[in-house]
Amino acid sequence: MKNFVIPTMDTPKADTLSEYLISSIEAFSNITGISVTYFNDRDEIVREFKTDDKICNIFPVYKAKDSACRKNLASAGQFASRLGEPYIFLCKAGLAHIAISLIIDEEIMGCFVAGPIVMGELRASTTKNFSHLNDLDEASSSVAKMFIGKMKTYQPTEISQIALLFYNCIITSVSGSNDYSTLRHQYDEQNKVNIDIQRYKKEHVSVEYPYDLENVLIDNVSNGQTALARKNVRQLLETFSILEAGDLDGIKAKTLWFFAIIIRMASESDSNLNQIIDTDLDIINRINEAESYNRLLKVSEDIIETVAKNTLSSIYNGRSQIVTKALQYINKNYKEKLSLKDIEANLHVNSSYFSTLFKQEMGITFTDYLNSLKIEHACQLLEHSNLSIIDVSLSTGFDDQSYFTKVFKKAKGLTPKAYRAEKGKNAEE
Repeated sequence: MKNFVIPTMDTPKADTLSEYLISSIEAFSNITGISVTYFNDRDEIVREFKTDDKICNIFPVYKAKDSACRKNLASAGQFASRLGEPYIFLCKAGLAHIAISLIIDEEIMGCFVAGPIVMGELRASTTKNFSHLNDLDEASSSVAKMFIGKMKTYQPTEISQIALLFYNCIITSVSGSNDYSTLRHQYDEQNKVNIDIQRYKKEHVSVEYPYDLENVLIDNVSNGQTALARKNVRQLLETFSILEAGDLDGIKAKTLWFFAIIIRMASESDSNLNQIIDTDLDIINRINEAESYNRLLKVSEDIIETVAKNTLSSIYNGRSQIVTKALQYINKNYKEKLSLKDIEANLHVNSSYFSTLFKQEMGITFTDYLNSLKIEHACQLLEHSNLSIIDVSLSTGFDDQSYFTKVFKKAKGLTPKAYRAEKGKNAEE
């Protein structure tokens, strides 16, 4: 396709519009009767359509690049470049305009502005605004009033429809219309963050780093809880987004820090994660290459699911779906008063059959596996909390403290009290 090139005298760069794009805008302008102006990326007027029908051209304030009028138009063009869709706004004189960025191969080339347009009823303040902006005398004000009086009046809904038509004229005339979709998604993401931040401010809630959520997520990953882990990582990134005010690089930095913890945890276990993904380097590259928040979220969910599934497979390598689902259920609920009856009720499997199958597949009884999880959790509480022994017992799903002590001593060779004392002594040394 041939290009229509308009050279500029003050800069070496030329402003390029395709012939098809020019024809499309010309058709839009002729059919609607609305003037269209193309501003380049330096806010310079490159081309106008239906120039004689544009009231702005009567007054010097429009032609002065540093005037309040032109600054208002430039600001609208910049906002349109972030929005990725039509931006309807009122100029300093109170007339409506529609701004749409021209984006080609991900580069913002400039901005088309359709207008001015009289929206609703013509107000006396519009003429007064023109007079104020241009320091008009009474005769010039009368000319402005006559000019505006001849302009067609549109209702707000009609202007919205015109904006859609204008937008389609542009995106169907340039390659890479996906650029506009990308901008819209990015703007929507940022807008959601801004709404969340404003909500927190109104509620006077201080947003802090989500350590509790991070621990829950790590716990669910360790236990192979894939669905919960995906949900948790989404919540974690939403909080990162609020903490970083939507800044993608800041969100990525916090996400990378979190996955460093996950990879270290996986490396210290019997996990085969290294055989599935190239751990550190692979994760760093995938996160860094995410071009939007939604892409970063998708990458993070996929990674966390891979790690969680791998963690579960390191516990169980059999093929029984019953045992797989049972392990997920047990790992999620082991802190409760869990029994074979609960497995039977939730997995719809005969408890005797399940007990036999579990022992065959895992090489350990259901009770012994359940108690091993409870004891490891109890060790964490004994080391890192001030809970009494009975509270530790209850927190790990044991009703009877003496039974808890018996099971704990069998697993660790020490009573819970002696274990806490030993760990406290080692910490002091």
